[in-house]
Amino acid sequence: MQAFRRTVAVLIFPAIAYLGAACERDTPTEARPGGMALGVSGDLTDALSTDLGQSYQVILSCTDGHSVVLSVDAATLTSLAADVEAINASDTGVSCTLDSTALDPSSQTTTWTVYDYNPSNNALAPRNAPNKMPATTMDATTTFEFLPGKFTALLTTTDRTLTGDLSTKTLTDVISVGGSATTFRTQHNGGASCSSNFPATVRFYFVSPSASGSTVGKPPAGFYTQFWWSNPEHQELNSGTQGGTIIANVGDPSEWSDWNGQRPTPDNPEVAAAFEKAIHNVQTVGLSFGGLCFFETGVTVDPSTTSDEMFSSTFSEKP
Repeated sequence: MQAFRRTVAVLIFPAIAYLGAACERDTPTEARPGGMALGVSGDLTDALSTDLGQSYQVILSCTDGHSVVLSVDAATLTSLAADVEAINASDTGVSCTLDSTALDPSSQTTTWTVYDYNPSNNALAPRNAPNKMPATTMDATTTFEFLPGKFTALLTTTDRTLTGDLSTKTLTDVISVGGSATTFRTQHNGGASCSSNFPATVRFYFVSPSASGSTVGKPPAGFYTQFWWSNPEHQELNSGTQGGTIIANVGDPSEWSDWNGQRPTPDNPEVAAAFEKAIHNVQTVGLSFGGLCFFETGVTVDPSTTSDEMFSSTFSEKP
């Protein structure tokens, strides 16, 4: 996940992660072959002209393979729309779409939510209804089932006890999978060296809408610095029954990269400044599923095996 978020987990591939994953890279992300509709959803202008105090849920999808979900106010949504229009008018080869929905405060939840790619594999859809087999949480452990033919991209929460200022926090997740599958796969060649769909991986991910960059066409390009993936910290998903622990220090710039695969290093001052703001203002935190090359291309059970795989995450934060 890395062109706007394809992150290279092994720190050797300079390309952006495909769908919401950050890749370590020095050059702009390549656009993914094929495409989706360009522009901003038709009802966005009307939405912004109504209630400036309204909050919106936004699905941002780009042809570099990224699709992410965030909640924003009207001002941030306006800025995001401008970023998208600028990117679509640029010569980067990447185009994006926005789909926004006004949020009903009474319907918002802090529970952990699983997001899968929709049938077109271009955007995300939450499992937020009982018949969609949503994630279930007991104490600090959340579980969900990988669905046949579905690429799972994210497992996240907006719980205020787990978000906000995470600058001094260390994230820990005890991860396990169980079932009869022999292996897992990603999509769009998100695995090793961007030339394979294996291995699949899971890693930390967080969103901070307030941490927007300023330059379109090169990092940080507007919203690139609102999305961060742990890099290189991850766990490979290689068999139907396995487990392990991943740990990442939120305040350590060397452990993270943004949508554009950029690291918040001293020689990258704009990205570093955005990262510093992001870690103090986290809106969403959790896990991203992809590969070693693209961090959020989604993961599914290899279709040649039985799909009865359960994923378990025990997530915690410590000073």
